[in-house]
Order: sequence, then C-alpha cells, then structure tokens
Amino acid sequence: MPTRPAVLIEDWLPFEAVGAESQRERGASSALPPLYFLHVWWARRPLTVSRAAILAGVLPQWSPDWPPPLRERFHDEKTYRDWFVRLLGITGDPVAGRKLIQWAKERNIKLDVHPYGGAPRAFTVNPSPEDLTLLRDLLEHTWGERDLSVMDVTAGGGSIPFEALRYGFTT
Repeated sequence: MPTRPAVLIEDWLPFEAVGAESQRERGASSALPPLYFLHVWWARRPLTVSRAAILAGVLPQWSPDWPPPLRERFHDEKTYRDWFVRLLGITGDPVAGRKLIQWAKERNIKLDVHPYGGAPRAFTVNPSPEDLTLLRDLLEHTWGERDLSVMDVTAGGGSIPFEALRYGFTT
C-alpha cells in the first residue's frame, strides 16, 4: 500500500488568523455570508474555518524537494505559508485587529479607525485564477491528479461543500 503524502494540516495551520477571521465573520449579522440565509442551521461552521480545513487537508507540507517550478514559486516555507494564508482570503493582520477591538471594549472606547485596516472579510475573497492554477499544480504533484473530490458526509449547513466548490473541487 503506498504511503499517504504528508499534508499541511498535520504540520501547521494559522490558528490565530483563522480564528480572528471566523470571529469577524460572525460579528455583524447584517454582514453574514449569503449561505447563512438559506436556512437556519444553529451549528453552521464559519466559512473561513471550513476553507482552511479543506485546503490544509489536501495541500502538501512544504518541501525543499519539490520539482523546479514549485521550488521557484515557493523557495522557502515562509513563502508557502504566506501564500496559503492569502489563498484563504486572509489579508492584513486580523489578529492585531481582533486585539485592538478587545482592547477598546475593555476600556469602553469607540474606535475611530477600522480595526482591520480596511481589509475585506476573508469569506468575501475569492481565489484568483493564478492561485487556483497553482493549487492544481500542487495537487497534481501531491496526489497525481489536478481534480479531487471533497466529501462532507454530514453536510449540515453546507459550509464545507460551499467552500469546496469555491476552490473548484468536486463535492
């Protein structure tokens, strides 16, 4: 039996940034993703967390042994991790924004600045065509094919299938 490739979620995941974006996603009911209005589902998972779990579950851990085209794009682990965070739709520093909000709440201060520096909420950011091509290149290198299927056997609120479709996976 062939060995399964080591995937990113087993090695690293930007928990703080994903957590901050998930809190941001749930923060204002008027700004919730459209998926939340299809039907009420009390345990609906934040889209950013669903996206992170899907992508980190299929993308490989960084390796200096990748073929030249991938090594040229990801010459070190930091470059790969930064790309992954951007692939999740996370821009700016959501952790710092969350800390600023908490600081202001503790002091009963109304902020005059946007705590996230105007960065869009991660769930509103779609992957670029270039990032989707690079994702497919990584999938082909890791799994031997460019198209994978993602299954969510419970598919409660539909967050995982929704995010899988957004990234071009068969769901």
